[in-house]
Amino acid sequence: MDYLDQPPLVTFRWPDGSKGEHTFDALLTLKDTTRVAVDVKPKTKVQKSRILEVQRLIEEQIGKAFADVYLLRTEDHIHPDDVYDARMLLRARRLACAASDAVVAKLVGGLHGWCRLRDLVAVSGIGGNAFNAAVRLIGDGMLEVRDCARVSYECFVRRARA
Repeated sequence: MDYLDQPPLVTFRWPDGSKGEHTFDALLTLKDTTRVAVDVKPKTKVQKSRILEVQRLIEEQIGKAFADVYLLRTEDHIHPDDVYDARMLLRARRLACAASDAVVAKLVGGLHGWCRLRDLVAVSGIGGNAFNAAVRLIGDGMLEVRDCARVSYECFVRRARA
């Protein structure tokens, strides 16, 4: 899959003939070459922004020349665990510590299979800093969480497969 953040501006015409412009939040190209134009909005702003009308007009006027599929995503499309994990990752990144990252990365390099995140933290000997370092490694794709569980001391992690 290919991901393009803020793809080029799209120009369209409103029903009254005036010119409209829109920049999608992302343009995805899937492995089967399907192109997906995506807008992300808080659901409280969908109606006021007229985004559904904008997408409909672009799809009618430009269609597959820009994308094969046009999607709108709101918080209703995101699992609460993913929101929780994203917030935790943002917090962990604000508390970045190169020394902690190095300790945990070295431990992860020696992992052979699954372990509880709490055990990885305990073995590190550096407490909460190890938890945040592990969360950063999850965000960076170096550690993976079993069964898409919510990131916590109780989740199981392993070194990500190459």
